[in-house]
Amino acid sequence: MTRLELLAQRHWGPFLHMAGLATLPDPALRAADSFFGHVARYGLADPQPCDVAAWATAEGDDPADRIAQLSRAMTVCIPVFVGRVAEASALLPRAKVASPPEAAAPAASAPRDWDPIAPPSKRPARARRVSVQPWELPEEMQDTLRRMARGLPGNGVVVCPAILMRLREKLCQFAWSAARAGLPVALVEESVLRYQEDVTERSRDGKNGLRWATVRASIEEIGRYARYIGAPAAIRAILAADLAVLEGRERRQKALKHAALARTGNTTLSLLDQADNLLEGAETVSDAKKRHRMRNGACILGIYPVAPLRNASACLVFDETLFWRNDAWEIDTEIRKTLSFNPDPFVMTLQPQHGRFIDAVLLGDMPPRYLPQLREQALAARRQLFVLDDGTPAAPSYGPRIFKALTRNSFTTTRTMLHTDLSSNIGIAGREMAKAACHQTGDRIHTKYETDLVAKRAVARRQGTASVRRSSHGIGRTLDL
Repeated sequence: MTRLELLAQRHWGPFLHMAGLATLPDPALRAADSFFGHVARYGLADPQPCDVAAWATAEGDDPADRIAQLSRAMTVCIPVFVGRVAEASALLPRAKVASPPEAAAPAASAPRDWDPIAPPSKRPARARRVSVQPWELPEEMQDTLRRMARGLPGNGVVVCPAILMRLREKLCQFAWSAARAGLPVALVEESVLRYQEDVTERSRDGKNGLRWATVRASIEEIGRYARYIGAPAAIRAILAADLAVLEGRERRQKALKHAALARTGNTTLSLLDQADNLLEGAETVSDAKKRHRMRNGACILGIYPVAPLRNASACLVFDETLFWRNDAWEIDTEIRKTLSFNPDPFVMTLQPQHGRFIDAVLLGDMPPRYLPQLREQALAARRQLFVLDDGTPAAPSYGPRIFKALTRNSFTTTRTMLHTDLSSNIGIAGREMAKAACHQTGDRIHTKYETDLVAKRAVARRQGTASVRRSSHGIGRTLDL
């Protein structure tokens, strides 16, 4: 459109007589024309700074430059509006400084033939108290770890990178225990028993006392190594028998996350109530940064208790793992259990009462009429769901960290909470619903919750019986004064 065609439009009629219009540069004139179109499209009788910011970010151009050009045009057309344009510039997200190439994160497709034994290249090796350094392991153990790192199977056992790191650390502990006791640093019965004794003793002295899950995890990795190298049948039998005993003790011991959940008393519904309160409270707070943090917190409590993702999958990104489909927000991602090679697909459509928390994060302080536009922008930009108050993406650990700060429970309790709530209220059907939501497929998960559920129901029965007994004796009745 030429300059004459632009000024011939109806909305330019009131401004054609103004001095200085003829000398306005084309970029300023076109910015004002675009803004007038925005005002007409949304029926804005009295545009506010947030309306100007919404217009500036609606297209792919530099928002700050669009604001500057509009300000120049308004100096001629509507001088009293220049102040609102200036206020709008403060509402724009800050520009992000690109990271230097050497600081860029490694590509997801990086080769897996890395050396798990090599010392750190950029900092001194961390001093170890109850384990040896990886490069101090016997040569055969080092060679085996390198084979695992290359993805090579051993006797049908394949070890993924995350498990390899855990296995390596357990081997370093095993070597320390054996050497300290003057035993061979090899899979012999005496060395295996000494390692189990040391791990048990350290767990007993920990802040949470003896946790059989810790001991079980250590023996499990030594057993994995034994299967990989094809250790003698006698050693593998000893490790398997020890592992079975430890698994039984672990099942009978109340999990830490169950105990922590009982201590706080959090439930799925109570967290959703807290999310509602945070969202409503954000409207009454004067500080913009605090409002932003409260909306983020409300969203974390509003979606993760019903979509209990694991830590590795909790960082949601628009148009990658979070989509607007059929007028609803849908999480479509992959669940990686300990970064396994074969992640499980996970798709959940959020009901409007939960999806509204995502909308609140997108809207911020903007009027609701801009929600469709902001959805489109977030999806087109593939931005993270959670950004900091300056517009920079939050760290992947942001969601789990804020969840713990708000609830005093770890992020992993969302699955426990959902199982407990649905099983208590619906029974077997609820348990199956929780399994689906928690992306769990095996039947062993049932036993982890049944004991706790029975205990809760027993307490409820005792409380009910005691209440009836007290009322039969007249205790607790209201006195007629």
